[in-house]
Amino acid sequence: MAEVSAFAGSYAEARDKFLRAARRAGAKHAAFRHPHERGPAGEPLYLDLAVLGPGDAARIFAVGSGTHGIEGYCGSAAQCAWLRGRPRLPKDTAVVFLHAQNPWGFAHKTRTTEENVDLNRNFVDFSHPLPANPGYLELHPHIAAPSWDEQSIEAIFATLDAFRERVGEKAFSDAFNGGQYTHPDGIFFGGARPQWANTAFRAAVETHLGRARQVTYLDLHTGIGPWCGHVYLCFHPEGSAARERARAWWGARAVNLEGVTHAKLATYNGTIIDAFAEVLPAAETTCIVVEFGTLPRREMQRASMAQRWLRFEGARDPVHAARVRREYEAAFYPADPQWRRAVLEQSRDFIDRGVRGISSC
Repeated sequence: MAEVSAFAGSYAEARDKFLRAARRAGAKHAAFRHPHERGPAGEPLYLDLAVLGPGDAARIFAVGSGTHGIEGYCGSAAQCAWLRGRPRLPKDTAVVFLHAQNPWGFAHKTRTTEENVDLNRNFVDFSHPLPANPGYLELHPHIAAPSWDEQSIEAIFATLDAFRERVGEKAFSDAFNGGQYTHPDGIFFGGARPQWANTAFRAAVETHLGRARQVTYLDLHTGIGPWCGHVYLCFHPEGSAARERARAWWGARAVNLEGVTHAKLATYNGTIIDAFAEVLPAAETTCIVVEFGTLPRREMQRASMAQRWLRFEGARDPVHAARVRREYEAAFYPADPQWRRAVLEQSRDFIDRGVRGISSC
């Protein structure tokens, strides 16, 4: 059985476990400290990197955690457990773990940054007109309801269901979670400027992976997929060499959306995997997302809207907010030991597959 002690209850504990595991594995450490924000206990916040293998390796397999803050607890545990195994790497191959890519959200147990920005919608060019999302404009007044009780939630979903019925599944997904740039108090807000976590991630990738010829990036998330299972999301175009590499290394599941709980995936704007490839124009890049499944799609939609209510309305009713927060946290970071063991067992396998894959390039 996988050892669930890799999981943590706070950002500070997760960071300590990660740094200890990296040090014992012989990895080199680098850190980017947030210059303005701190955690809920006043602790400093960092994007940490553990570099295992030669610093001038031609092939690098990178694994990121915490793009969506609270989802980093799962990703951090997967990184720690793999490092604790003290793996032997193939020749001229390095592994780089990027820990807490959104450290503010990680520490405060929310998906967003300090400005309520979804980091995975923030990697757009802010010098150009931002992507429009007319569907979200229609939905926002309902999503941003001031009350969060069963009657209010039922009314929100009645509106969402009617909208989906009218426009179809794809247009609904685009509207609901594709990303929007008009409502700072909304869900999946992409921001009005690059976040600190955005610029720190770009700097970390350029500094520590910029000399490699082949680079693979695996970004760890929670929330899409079956309970105790995982799904792959590959956004490389059909027929591309990168997509075929993903298929060869992780199997057909890497590209066929098996287990995805969305009826139709949105077209996402400003993702971190897009930025990863942009920062490394001279490298051959392969990017893949892994989601560890938690709850059914509708319950995850509820959790995303609950996070918005907690941030902007919850202070008015702290007792009720505490109950909502427990429900929200359980959706993205389940405490169930079976779920946690499944995360570690599965993550060890697909990290190993990625290392073997890139070493064959």
